[in-house]
Amino acid sequence: MNEESLAFFTVVWAVGLGVFAQLVAHRFRLPSLVLLLGFGVIFGPDILGLMHPDALRYGLPLLVKLAVAIVLFEGALSLRLAELKNSIYEVRRLITVGAGLTWIGASAAGVLVGGLELPVALLFGALVTVTGPTVVQPLLKRLPIGRQLKTILEGEAILIDPIGAILAVAIFEAIAGLSGHGGIEVLEAPLAYAGRLLAGIAVGGVGGIGLSWLLKQPRWVPLELKNLVALAGVLVVYGVADGLFSEAGIMAAVVMGLVVQREAIPEEHRLRRFKEQLTLLAISVLFVLLAADLPLSTVLAAGPRGILVTVFLILLVRPIAVFASLRASDHSTREKVFIAAMGPRGIVSASVASLFALALGDVGETLLAMVFITIFITVTLTSLLAPALVRWLGLHRGEAKHTVIVGAGGLGRTVARILVAHEQSVTLVDHNPHRIREAHREKLPALEGNALEEDVLEAAGADEARTILAITTNPEVNLLVTHIGREVFGIGRALTVLDEGTVGPELVYRAGGQPAFLGPVDVESWDHTLSHHKAVVLTWRVPKGFPSKAAASLGFPEEVLPLVRVRDGEASIVHASQSWNPGETVYFASVLPEEEALEILKDVAES
Repeated sequence: MNEESLAFFTVVWAVGLGVFAQLVAHRFRLPSLVLLLGFGVIFGPDILGLMHPDALRYGLPLLVKLAVAIVLFEGALSLRLAELKNSIYEVRRLITVGAGLTWIGASAAGVLVGGLELPVALLFGALVTVTGPTVVQPLLKRLPIGRQLKTILEGEAILIDPIGAILAVAIFEAIAGLSGHGGIEVLEAPLAYAGRLLAGIAVGGVGGIGLSWLLKQPRWVPLELKNLVALAGVLVVYGVADGLFSEAGIMAAVVMGLVVQREAIPEEHRLRRFKEQLTLLAISVLFVLLAADLPLSTVLAAGPRGILVTVFLILLVRPIAVFASLRASDHSTREKVFIAAMGPRGIVSASVASLFALALGDVGETLLAMVFITIFITVTLTSLLAPALVRWLGLHRGEAKHTVIVGAGGLGRTVARILVAHEQSVTLVDHNPHRIREAHREKLPALEGNALEEDVLEAAGADEARTILAITTNPEVNLLVTHIGREVFGIGRALTVLDEGTVGPELVYRAGGQPAFLGPVDVESWDHTLSHHKAVVLTWRVPKGFPSKAAASLGFPEEVLPLVRVRDGEASIVHASQSWNPGETVYFASVLPEEEALEILKDVAES
């Protein structure tokens, strides 16, 4: 097989194995990076020989750079800036004091435990200062911990990547200068480091502003081209910054993502979704190729020392760095222990180390092997032990009981009052300031803004909500809110009202939601009657002997609208797949007199 065919089949196998590893990881809830590394070793040239990354020549470093640009941009785009402001002290300390102490401690471990020469140990220490957002962010989505802890860990993982990677590049150039192989003088290293950071910030900031402006011009950029324009913009900005200073593109990608997020471009959730998928593919392919490119003999030779160094990092270096960084914060010792335990290394460590390995020969391969051993162990332990650690430290947040109601008209406020009366956390969202004032007058939590913007829903607590209810007078908005709540925030119960004309059950289910209130609802009419006290809210206790069955099959007249069911003291909004049992309480809105409405409910129960 010629070299061109080897390169082709290497990439094809990497894509197939990478995606397969993600499927297996999802099915059995395993850390995907561990499977990716394992597949790379097994299918690489040392065992099955189906992949030969050396056939790619300069293609592998190119893939590494492109993947890093996409991953870091997507991570910064997903970082919650509004919450980061409340945790800026902790994040700033972790990426400065914590990074410095980690570098010193990891370098010492490399010399004393790993047997590395001091220059190589300093390089290793810089490479493992970074924590991996590609590991941290997916893991945090599954952990039931508080929002502030999540924000601190996400902020550290994303912002420390360029700091650690550029530090490693500066040290590498200083080492090359000392050895007479080009590079820079040792005293010039701090200036080179600062120059890369500043160049990345400047290029990323300008690029982010330019891309945000362009994406807001529908006449220039139609909806179907926005994702491609954003992708091209990220790669161009990364390339420009990298052309000015080697590896400055890492900082540029992060800054660009932060700027684009801040500018709140239209349809940002589509861009995030596209970038998430690209990131997943890039990580999958890259880790398989990098693992296959590393000789198995080198890994085995470095194995014992690499394991000891990683243990040193986990048990000593990371805890010291975290506790020293957060000593003046008001976080509890248990929270600091959890932050100290969440230090997995990821794609940036591996990618930058692979670039050095090409230039350092055998020493570079040993360095890369130790970095991969560190990644493998930290990712595996963090992924497997984090859920148990949350329970052991008592940081479990408990089941979310928050509800976001989009639409603060009379109907939305009525549902909110019932939920609040049963100790449910609720936030109303509406773009109409009059309705928001009415909600505040009734002492209901309410937020003015466009619910189609993710930042608004996030501010309303959508990322911790169990239920989102779309109940505006615009059926299309209701459908889009349902989709965003389900797909972007992962809300398990996304409800929307049905409309007689445009929105039926099929569309709702296709958007990932469920119909609320059992049937079509004239929201405008109910808003008016409830706001002007022309309707009553009544309670109905499901009678004994009532057959347990789906509420949607009961058939209520349009003058009587079921709103909330209470079961075992817990209130939940009525929806199409809900069933009612004897002894439960259901709240109704009715335009009929109370006696007449209760008689109708009695007839429904008896029928």
